[in-house]
Amino acid sequence: MDIKLKESNQTEQFEQFRQPNQSRPLFVWLSFFIGINIVASFIAMAFANYEYYHLKEIVALLRSDVKSTQIFEHTISTKFNNLLRSITNQDNGGFSEEDSLYSLEREGENLIYYATNLKTGKIVKNSDYDFAISDTGPASIPEGYNYYLYSNGRKTVAVRDGKVVDLHSRNFIFLDLKEEVYITITSSSDTKTMVLEHAVEEDIEDSSINLSKNSSELNYHILLAVKEDLVEGPYGDSGLYRLEKYTHTFKWIFGGVVFIFLFGLGFLIFSLNHRPLKRKFDKKLAKFSGWFWFELKAVISALAFLLLIYVASKNALYFGFGFGDVIFSLFVMAACCWWIYLIVIDLLVNRRSSLTHNMISSCIEKYHIVERKKPFQKAMILRIFILLAVEILLILLVGIFSIVMFIDNQIVLIFPIFAFIITGIYLIYRYLRRYMNTINDIGAVVDQIESIKNGDMVTKIFLHPDRDLYFVAENLNRIQEGINQAVEERIRSERMKIELITNVSHDLKTPLTSIISYGDLLAKEEGLPDHVNDYIQILLQKSERLKVLIQDLFDLAKASSGDMELETEQLNLGKLIQQTLGDVNEQVVHSGLAIRVNIPEEQIYIKSDGKKLYRVFQNLILNALKYSLVGSRVYIDLITEDKKAIVLIKNTANYEMNFDKEEILERFVRGDKARSTEGSGLGLAIAQNFTQVCGGSFNISVDGDLFKVKLSFPTISNS
Repeated sequence: MDIKLKESNQTEQFEQFRQPNQSRPLFVWLSFFIGINIVASFIAMAFANYEYYHLKEIVALLRSDVKSTQIFEHTISTKFNNLLRSITNQDNGGFSEEDSLYSLEREGENLIYYATNLKTGKIVKNSDYDFAISDTGPASIPEGYNYYLYSNGRKTVAVRDGKVVDLHSRNFIFLDLKEEVYITITSSSDTKTMVLEHAVEEDIEDSSINLSKNSSELNYHILLAVKEDLVEGPYGDSGLYRLEKYTHTFKWIFGGVVFIFLFGLGFLIFSLNHRPLKRKFDKKLAKFSGWFWFELKAVISALAFLLLIYVASKNALYFGFGFGDVIFSLFVMAACCWWIYLIVIDLLVNRRSSLTHNMISSCIEKYHIVERKKPFQKAMILRIFILLAVEILLILLVGIFSIVMFIDNQIVLIFPIFAFIITGIYLIYRYLRRYMNTINDIGAVVDQIESIKNGDMVTKIFLHPDRDLYFVAENLNRIQEGINQAVEERIRSERMKIELITNVSHDLKTPLTSIISYGDLLAKEEGLPDHVNDYIQILLQKSERLKVLIQDLFDLAKASSGDMELETEQLNLGKLIQQTLGDVNEQVVHSGLAIRVNIPEEQIYIKSDGKKLYRVFQNLILNALKYSLVGSRVYIDLITEDKKAIVLIKNTANYEMNFDKEEILERFVRGDKARSTEGSGLGLAIAQNFTQVCGGSFNISVDGDLFKVKLSFPTISNS
């Protein structure tokens, strides 16, 4: 037993572990949030900086080869341009010649430069080293410098380690002088001392760029040499040295970037593998966003979309703008994208409600709450007046804003005017839609009332709680439920009565049969005193009466329950009436009443159970004989009308009939309240039930002392 209990506890714990708790959807969604932010940010920055950080550039940075990077090429060409401006007196964007030279001087020994303008004789240099510069370039450069740029006014050459550097790169930005300068750079790969002879003439021709179509007007020599091992400048702000340090730390930065990217990619893959939990939290987000009005979400979405386009157009993810600017731009773009994502989830989950939940609908809902407290008629009238008032106010606002717009030429006012017009049209649409819904609901309520009248107590009417007739429909459903419950209770009560009568009748038959049998035996005994024989006769009479009463109860119960078996056949209704009169002729003679029978010679046929109808006519005739005024007449008429056979039995009562027709048809009810005659009060009830079981209709009417019974049966042709 303990082992089974332990296994059961372990199973429950396992099931609880398998079931996701409330925090798991949040954790999965946060994983998706972090993963998509990291991956999307890196992809966006990669596209934005691909021009500057392509594969070749990354390889150079990982090798710590600063002079092969685009950043170095851009920096050295900028310093070359400063040197060119200083000897040609070109505008330097508002900076003086001293500012241009300072950018060179702060590099210290990292740069050796020599520039001369052959026209003006102006020379700018920071070293007394004799380069022996000619039109073909320097004869030599100092030891320890492995990179130089040289220009003679017609061509520009870049040499590194004795090899020509290809200057056909967009990262070399050279000064565009009025004489159309086009600078070209070549490179070489010797170390220590560089001489022009080390560079092959063919390489220079292939890698150089013409500076001017009119080279005679540009007569200068410029040489800019870069030290092989860069050091800190004298002012502590050497740009080339910072590049050197950056290339050494780039591999660590790159490794961290790759790690963060893989970290985010792992989170993204994890969230995608648990999409059902993510969608579960998406629905919670949609439920949260569903609280806000459509107008507010639309305005924020438009601003987010415009801001996203603006940031993307500015290429704000370029690292050249600064790390802080890049982070801020990423934050703005991520916020805009996540807002758009929230709106998309809102539309997918909330669907139509995300659009219908707006300021106008909210105001209308608040108004409906107040409106429901008023009677239906007053609420409908008040709704029309409020709509008219609001529409008039909107028309006035449109007119005022239009006048101001035309007078002051304020074209921006077209937006509120447009908003007022849309609001007015929307309010009319909402009113007409609700009016049509109310008309349809009235039709549904009328149809439901008709269904209830026809006895349908099952089908109910269902209206939306927001509809005007919702409470009317609910009350009608409750009335229907009440009627249905009352009918069921009555049916149940009638069924119990019938079952009780059936059971009691059945139980009484056995002892009653014994009483009658023994009474018959006593009546056959000879030599009994006269008063004993009188007692025996009374006993037999009462027993017979009790037998008839029990049989009536039993027959009535069977007829009321619908379980009575019928033996239908073609009947001659006139002959059946005459046969019944013949059988009760003794009672007719004894009553002293006159029977007037009016049966046409034409044979009238119906299809029914002859035995049951015989019992009906017997009960009705005996009832008339029993309760008719002495010396009066009883009328029995048989007529046809609209393919129906109608039997009318009329008599004049010997007592005051102060009852209605429903009351007299109840079981055990007798017209003679004094009960001065024998009877059980079941004759009419049996006659009614038997008539209906046999396919006919049974009606009675009372007119003063005249009591009339009308039976109706559909006729058939004689076959």
